[in-house]
Amino acid sequence: MKKYLSLIFLKYLRLLAKIQLTKNSTATIIGVTGSAGKTSTILACQATLKPKFTVKTTAGANSESGIPLNILGIKIDNFSLLTWLKVFFLAHLKLLINWEKYDVYLVEMGIDAPFEPKNMDFLLSIVKPQIGVFLNVTPVHMENFSSLDDIAKEKSKLVNSSSVAIVNQTDPLVSKYTTNKNIIPITPVDIKFQKYLLPDIYQTSFGAAIAVAKTLKIGRKEAIKNIKKYFRLSPGRSSILKGVRQSTIIDSSYNSSPLATTEMLKFLSTFPSPKIAVLGDMRELGTASQKSHQNLYQSAIKYADTIISVGPETQKYFGNKANKFSNWWTATEYLKKILSDSATILVKGSQNTIYLEELIKEILKNPSDSKHLCRQSPYWLKVKNHFRNSATASLRT
Repeated sequence: MKKYLSLIFLKYLRLLAKIQLTKNSTATIIGVTGSAGKTSTILACQATLKPKFTVKTTAGANSESGIPLNILGIKIDNFSLLTWLKVFFLAHLKLLINWEKYDVYLVEMGIDAPFEPKNMDFLLSIVKPQIGVFLNVTPVHMENFSSLDDIAKEKSKLVNSSSVAIVNQTDPLVSKYTTNKNIIPITPVDIKFQKYLLPDIYQTSFGAAIAVAKTLKIGRKEAIKNIKKYFRLSPGRSSILKGVRQSTIIDSSYNSSPLATTEMLKFLSTFPSPKIAVLGDMRELGTASQKSHQNLYQSAIKYADTIISVGPETQKYFGNKANKFSNWWTATEYLKKILSDSATILVKGSQNTIYLEELIKEILKNPSDSKHLCRQSPYWLKVKNHFRNSATASLRT
């Protein structure tokens, strides 16, 4: 019954969102999908287009509920029943008072399953992008798919239904399942910043953004100039922070997947020793979890001097060269004990129950820099505090 009511509510939000979209009927809609790099690509596209167009983005909302809420202009900070009741009544009001105008709508489109409402078909019933961007395919959300090919088939629906398909042809599954004939290939672009040090995976995001700019009549030189001037990272996505004992923290704690984490380990290897990799579980990998974590462990051995892991999956599948912990607070205590001067610390893990941003908080040189970390709203701090108290209480009984 709960599942049925949830689907009805999502269809209600979809209807109102489609009505809201008619207020900007001439806007160009650009959809971005892939297993890794979606948000970075959205931010890069926003930077390239910002001087010439009024741009709206989904701002990290990429789901069957997040996209329509973003269209309606509704922000929520928790997922309680009371919040959803408020959304039910607020959505109609937003139709009357929300007259936001924009030329381009950048939509991050993430899928969790091949069935409604968590598939691409449902997202495409909300928004119909004229330009589709397909970045890559890796074993994320594998618990609901039987193979990587099935993930690729589902994601490819975005670019195959778009007028223009901007695709990463170096990814074999992206190429295999893109049937759209109007293709612009993504050419990786290495852009240097004074304020950021970024791993190579961002080159694909920048290349995609330049291809998007091209479709909207912005030249390559101008697009690169705009990226350098306007690109901003979201919290927990490759930010460089100062740590205690003259350490350097690479904060990639927002989320984790096989491709993105391997690329971040390669990035770590470019720093001087000692190099420490704090790696949390990669979630939603389904049957691919064992192999993906074992492969990640081998990469960590290759690129890091010390490995600290957090979570049941890394405990199970990492080898004996990893220092394994169940939660962030016990891992933090160990890290503090072994941390030597001028170390570089990569921190990357998935979201639910891992929360490695809280480990970073304990080793910041300037505690005020915690404002740059992800999931620091009152809602998330309450969730994490409850999780820690519950886990601690269970150990005492």
